[in-house]
Amino acid sequence: MKVFLLLWLQTIQAELVLDKKQPRPLHIEYIPIDGGIITVSYKSPSSTRLFALHKYNADLRHEWSEELFDQSTGEEFIALAVVDSQIWAFTQKVEGTRRIIYGYLANLQGRFSIRGKPLLNLESVPRTARLELTYAPNRRYACLSIPIRAPADQPDKIAYILLGGGSYIAGEWELPYREKEIEIRRPIQPGHEGHLYALGTVRTTNSPFPQYFLFKLAPEVSLTLSVLLEVEGIYLIEPTFRVERGGAVRIAAFYTQRRGAHQVQGLLFARVESGFFLSNIRQTPLPTEVLQRFLSEKQIARGRGIPDLFLDHLIPRGDGGMLLIGEQFYITTSTFRDFYGFWYTQETYHYEDIVIFAIDSVGSLEWFRVIPKAQVGTSDHELSYSLLVGPEKLYFFYRGYARGVGAQVFVIVLDAEGELASPRPFIPTFRGTDTFYRKLTRQLNNREGLLTYTESAGRRFVITRVSLD
Repeated sequence: MKVFLLLWLQTIQAELVLDKKQPRPLHIEYIPIDGGIITVSYKSPSSTRLFALHKYNADLRHEWSEELFDQSTGEEFIALAVVDSQIWAFTQKVEGTRRIIYGYLANLQGRFSIRGKPLLNLESVPRTARLELTYAPNRRYACLSIPIRAPADQPDKIAYILLGGGSYIAGEWELPYREKEIEIRRPIQPGHEGHLYALGTVRTTNSPFPQYFLFKLAPEVSLTLSVLLEVEGIYLIEPTFRVERGGAVRIAAFYTQRRGAHQVQGLLFARVESGFFLSNIRQTPLPTEVLQRFLSEKQIARGRGIPDLFLDHLIPRGDGGMLLIGEQFYITTSTFRDFYGFWYTQETYHYEDIVIFAIDSVGSLEWFRVIPKAQVGTSDHELSYSLLVGPEKLYFFYRGYARGVGAQVFVIVLDAEGELASPRPFIPTFRGTDTFYRKLTRQLNNREGLLTYTESAGRRFVITRVSLD
C-alpha cells in the first residue's frame, strides 16, 4: 500500500476538491495560455436558475467567478470553448424547430465584451439535433456546429460558428448533395488555417451502397471541395481523419471485403493532399494471429472479420507512422413484461475490448495489443474508456471490477515499443458507489491531463491534474 500511495502522489500535480456546499462543474475547458481551467456550473448548489463561470489557475486554485446567464429566461447552456485568451460560452433557446444560439465572450480576467448576443437564428433544427464542439490540432480555432433539417430534394446544410484569429464567423455550410443523399459521420473539424473539414457518406443513383467523402470549406470565400475515399475491392468502416499543417489530411479506417458487413479484415492508411486528391494509399490485411484473438479457425476460413470494432483515435507517431485505437461496441435489445402486465423494451450497451494497432510510415502493421474488458449497462454514462496521450506513453482509464479490488477506476499504460502494463487501480479512495466522469477527462498538454470523479461518502467532487510520461 505504501508503494501504491507513493506512485499516486508522484502522479498527482494538483487537486480541486469541491464539497456539497460548492457547485459542481457541468463542463470543463483547458486554458493553454496560463495552464488554468474554466468551468461552468450553477451559481450555487441549491439553485438551478443562475449559471456562472469559474476560473482556476494551473494549481487549480480559484481566481474568479462571474455570473453567466439566468436560465429562467428560457436559455440553456450548450457549450464552452477557449481559443487563445478568449473564453466563449454558448446558450440556446428552442421553440419547436426554431433555435437561437447566443454567445458570451469573456477574457482571462473575467470581463465580458459580448453577453447574450444572438449568433445563429435557425428555423429548421429539431431538438434532437446534436451540437458538436471541436478544436483544430493547434487549438487556435474551434468550431460549434449543428445540422439543419432541409427538404429531401434541397442541399444539405450545417450551421457553424468558427472561433479564432481574434474574431468569429457564424454561417451555414451548404454541402454539394441533397439532404436525402448525404449523412455526416464525423463532427466538423477546423484545420490549422481555419478551414473546416467534414466526413460523410453519400448515396447516389450511381452506386447502390454509400460512399465516403471528405469535404473542405474555406469560409472566407464559401468554397467547398470534396474527395471520394474509395479503394477498389474493399469497403471502408467508419473512417476518421486528422488535419495536418499545410492543409493535408491523414485518413485512417478499418475495412472489410464483404459488402455490407461490419467485420474488420484490415487497416487502411491514406492521405488527402492540400490540393484535395487522395494519395499514399496503404492497405494492410490483419494477420491470422490478430483474427485468432476474436474468431475461430472456421470463421477465419470463411472470411469473417473482427465484429463490432469501431475506430476511435488516430494518433500520429514521431517516425511518420500512427497508432489506430478501436473498441468493440454493440447494443442488444430485450423486451420484458412487468408485474402489471405492461411490455417494455430496454437497450443494453456493451463496451468490450480495446484494440491498438501500430502502423509504420509505409503502412505496414508493426504490432497490435488488446486491452480486454467487458462493460455492460443500460446507460453509457460510465462505460467505455478515456485516453490521455503522453510524450512516450498512452494512458487508458476505465471503470471496472476486479476480484479482491472491487469497483475501481483502472489505468493501463502502453509505451512506444508496445509494452502493455497490467491494469492497476488509479484512485485509492474510490468505492463502488462513487462516479467516474469519463466524459470530463481532458488532455491539457502532452504531459498533463485531468480526471474527474465524485466520492459519494463525503459528497465531494474531485478534479485531479495528473502528470504523463
